[in-house]
Order: sequence, then C-alpha cells, then structure tokens
Amino acid sequence: MTDPRRVSFWLDSLPADHSFVQRPSLPGDVTADVAIVGAGYTGLWTAYYLKQIDPGLRIVILEADFAGFGASGRNGGWLSALLPMSFEKMAARHRDLGQTYGQPGGKPWQPAMAKHCDSVSSELEAAAKEEHALAEEHHKMAKGGQ
Repeated sequence: MTDPRRVSFWLDSLPADHSFVQRPSLPGDVTADVAIVGAGYTGLWTAYYLKQIDPGLRIVILEADFAGFGASGRNGGWLSALLPMSFEKMAARHRDLGQTYGQPGGKPWQPAMAKHCDSVSSELEAAAKEEHALAEEHHKMAKGGQ
C-alpha cells in the first residue's frame, strides 16, 4: 500500500499520531448488486445515493490503494472560474495576453473559464439526472417491475 502521507499535502498535514487503518484485501469472490471501481468522491457518493434509493442493495466499492488516493485526495479537482490572482497581477505576469486580446492580462480568461465551468456543471447535472433515472429503474426491476 502506498504511504498515504506521501500522496498529498492534505494527508501529510494530519497530526503525526493520526493512524491510517489499512483494510484487508478481499479474501476472494464477492457477489453484489452494484460494483463501484474507485473510492474517490464519485464512487463514494454514487454508493451513498444508491443506498438512499434502495437500502437493500449490496454495494461493493473496489479501491486499489485507499479511499481518496486519486484526484479526490489531492487539491487539484477544483472547478472554478476564479483567477488565482488579481487582474493587475495577471496582466503584469502575462503582458502578452494584453497584446493578443487587446485587454489587460486576466480579463479575457475569466469569461472563458466561467463559460467552461457552466458547461461542465450542466453536463454533470445531466449525468446525475440520468444516473438517478437508471437507479430508479433498477429499483423498480428489483421489486418485480412494479
């Protein structure tokens, strides 16, 4: 197993006496209604909401290392149109943008980032609705099609 403290700043920032409990590997084959690969935010929230819809579901979450090992455990999964600095600092750091776009450095970036964040947000919302509809259909089928 990978040393959790070496994965991200967040995990490395935990108190020195914090213990990471390593769960044993699966002893063999398991049977489940739903198998989720990956114990990041997507996998864990999917399991959570499926259990809310149908508490009787047998759900197995498979993870190669530990929950939050991938992108969910790192500070890199943010979706934001905010710039990491003021427009003035951006203009000073990226003078060529002003020449290219005819505006101070950061100004052309923010509307473009906001547009893309809205687009991703809309796609995520549509995917969530589709996933919910599929879960409801599974729930109906599990109850004999009623």
